[in-house]
Amino acid sequence: MSELLSTALLGTARSTPALQDLATGELAHSITGDPAEVLLGAAALENAYRDGGVTASVYVLPAPAADDDRLQLPPAAAGHLMQLLAAKSWTLPEWFAVAVERGYRAPDHLVADLLSAARSNDTHRENILRLAGPRGQWLAAQNPEWSELRRTADRLEVWQHGSHPERLQWLTAMRSINPAAAAAELRRTWDTERGEHRAAFITGLATGLGDSDAALLEHALDDRRKDVRQQAVQLLRQLPRSAYAQRMAARARAWVRVEKKPLRTRLVVNMPGSLDDSARRDGIENVHFKNKGIRSWWLRMVVTAAPLSVWEDMIGSASQALDIRIEDQWRDVMTEAWVNATVLQRNPRWASAFLHKEGRQTERRVVPLVPAGERLDYILAGHADSYLLGVDGTALFEDLPHPWPLDLAQRIITRFEDMAGRHASTGKELGQFSRHSHYSTLRSAETHFPFSAAPLLHAAAERTRDPGWQQAFSTAAANIDHRRTLLKELE
Repeated sequence: MSELLSTALLGTARSTPALQDLATGELAHSITGDPAEVLLGAAALENAYRDGGVTASVYVLPAPAADDDRLQLPPAAAGHLMQLLAAKSWTLPEWFAVAVERGYRAPDHLVADLLSAARSNDTHRENILRLAGPRGQWLAAQNPEWSELRRTADRLEVWQHGSHPERLQWLTAMRSINPAAAAAELRRTWDTERGEHRAAFITGLATGLGDSDAALLEHALDDRRKDVRQQAVQLLRQLPRSAYAQRMAARARAWVRVEKKPLRTRLVVNMPGSLDDSARRDGIENVHFKNKGIRSWWLRMVVTAAPLSVWEDMIGSASQALDIRIEDQWRDVMTEAWVNATVLQRNPRWASAFLHKEGRQTERRVVPLVPAGERLDYILAGHADSYLLGVDGTALFEDLPHPWPLDLAQRIITRFEDMAGRHASTGKELGQFSRHSHYSTLRSAETHFPFSAAPLLHAAAERTRDPGWQQAFSTAAANIDHRRTLLKELE
């Protein structure tokens, strides 16, 4: 018996590691009966693995996955899901939103494929994992290559004992799920972290950044590493209620004042001759910047970081601040800094003031901060017609409610038809009026137009004299109809 067992086990020991563990467990449990035979069989088992050059071990089956009581995706929808993921379809946000709203889960046979897709799909990873559910989490726990996909609370051991890349991955993932818990762990270990690791971890706080992070960032201002201090400053600029912001506000009030005289109100800048240690700690660097002069750079740093409410209190409103007279030497510096502050503080009032004052010249980072309803009214009032389909105009569409209203779709189609007519007159295949130059907006139309816009696109295809645009209109209409089909499968 022992010779036959040794021969069989030697073959098993030279097979794959997974089969080794499984076979070891099965064969160990098969050794029963007379105590002497059990002893001899165990010795033969151990010798066989030693001869095969591997360590004998016993494979312990994991506990079964938790039940998932959600409705399973309809077969047609499940069949299309992997195609959409492989194509990185623009329709995925809408598809996932409906699937989550209706409480679907992935069928079991798709869970492994979804986990593989989640590893390479940053944009939709959390939606994929939500669809895979507890069974996906169970499966991720069995495969070390999928460890970054685990989202359970017991992953704290990764932060406590993992390698630096694993810990950074954990911190980033946890910041998107539970920012406060992740920050608490980082605060607990901060003073014992290596310098280069602190720099990476402080960058990770950008995800889920909030007022509760200000204390740790304030502490980081005293770090011995410059990259840690600089990153802390970048994040503190986004927290207008922090102690850091209040120090910047005090400097802004000391350096800039409103001078009111008959028939003339202006903003007067009076810069200091040098910086104190506190200013340097807050990241106001004693260097020149883009040949604008050292004091211009100081002013830019302070105005960028000061709460925008400082200027509203001082001048009256965002619109009044943008209209106030400023000395030529400081006008561009103040305007650039106000733009940066608007973006960092995500301030809708100032974004609106910039859009209504500067129109298509508005900084593209600012435009999406204007409330969606206000941007929609701005477009429908005809204020953006001259640049709606250009690079400047695309920022107006960001984060509008989905699907876009039909009257917005009609306005965009009208602009498309104008482009088509101009292009037909050129007789060229390419050019600024061709469909190729408006590819991004066409894809946005396919993704966000309401289903009722498809007939309008078909009608535009029939009217246009340009073959390329005719194809673009027909394709967009067909893709909108396909969107409707995909969503109907989720019913």
